Amino acid sequence: QAPLCADVVFQLQGGHRVFAHRVYLATACSRFYDLFTLEPPPETLGEGDGGTRDLSSWGRGFLSLRWEPVADP
Repeated sequence: QAPLCADVVFQLQGGHRVFAHRVYLATACSRFYDLFTLEPPPETLGEGDGGTRDLSSWGRGFLSLRWEPVADP
């Protein structure tokens, strides 16, 4: 439900969530490396959710990215 130290959550259709660690994803796939090195929109960092970026142009499987601050376990 809420694994410790996971820093990535994939929100799937139907409400399912998959927790992961970005260091493993980024070393396994260059597309994830590109994804995790994107900078959040600076104008929205102080507004709670950190902003959303449209990724639909990346191809099948990527729709959007949302930055959210989380409490450190």
